[in-house]
Amino acid sequence: MYLKKLKIVNFKNFGAFEAEFSPKINSLTGPNGTGKTNILDAVYYLCFTKSYFASTDVQNIRHGENFMMLEGVFSDESGDRQVLMSLQRGAKKTVKRDGKQVERMGEYIGAYPLVIVSPADRDLIADGSSLRRKFIDGVVSQTSSQHLDAVVSHARIIELRNALLKTPSVTSLQIDVYDKAMIELGRKIYEGRQSFLERFVPVFKKTYSDISGGGEQADITYTSIFENQDAGEILHAARARDLMVGFSTTGAHKDDLKFTLDGYPVKNYGSQGQQKTFLTALKLAQFHFITSLTGRKPILLLDDIFDKLDSRRVEYIMSLVNGDTFGQIFVSDTQPERIRELMRAQGEGHSIFTL
Repeated sequence: MYLKKLKIVNFKNFGAFEAEFSPKINSLTGPNGTGKTNILDAVYYLCFTKSYFASTDVQNIRHGENFMMLEGVFSDESGDRQVLMSLQRGAKKTVKRDGKQVERMGEYIGAYPLVIVSPADRDLIADGSSLRRKFIDGVVSQTSSQHLDAVVSHARIIELRNALLKTPSVTSLQIDVYDKAMIELGRKIYEGRQSFLERFVPVFKKTYSDISGGGEQADITYTSIFENQDAGEILHAARARDLMVGFSTTGAHKDDLKFTLDGYPVKNYGSQGQQKTFLTALKLAQFHFITSLTGRKPILLLDDIFDKLDSRRVEYIMSLVNGDTFGQIFVSDTQPERIRELMRAQGEGHSIFTL
């Protein structure tokens, strides 16, 4: 599966852009600020119906315009499929596949698997636990619509419970109803995350070792109240605090992933190069996981991937890109010569776009 064509109208800095892509490597080169990352984000948007970078859809509409549109043609052994997404200010987003409206996003997510490696991934290390939960749930949801449904339903329950906690006349019986749903959905989410990590972490460790040369031991551990069989009691014990602060302080929405190098938090002890290697390994392991589970190679977006890596690690990643490991790849870089070197090694079957 690969993205054959892309058409952009009023998306971020682009008024209009059209391109046909190679099923192998597509390189975007040019100075900072020319829109390389925005093209990658348009590809991401077509696969996930949302931006990787913008927190709200309306932020993707070009300044001074009232609407945006993205159109893509995905191709595989069964033929071509057209996807169209549009948004007008003040209106609901429209998603169509082969001219038919997509009503449930759960039916769409995973149809066009994709993995992105971006400088923005550093927030997975630097920021709070919500981004790490979003990462793991995003990966699992690409292969399990049931997990996605559970995550969406759980978020809605938390929203309703938080509103109830702020109600002066709230009773314990009312909260009990939401606690029951939180526990039921939370355990499903926990089991999905735990099952994924049991298969994912060994792949991640090997990928990190391959990129780094084996000098450091990287690891990921998962913490959750559902590790404890008394999750209901933990939730009940937190109720007084929840009522005092007006929101739910414990549950699956507070789970976290701990990223370590040689047993120490990578956030505090990892160099910039080590952190970038950690994140790159995380995303490449995600690629291998999805491929092994679905038998399909996701589209791979590599945004400014070579920055802050030493020459040995750059050479290893370039050797991966030039091999047969991946399917369709989009890679952006500000250094045209490095792109040309990559393309010379690749031979035929690549496209270069200079912005």
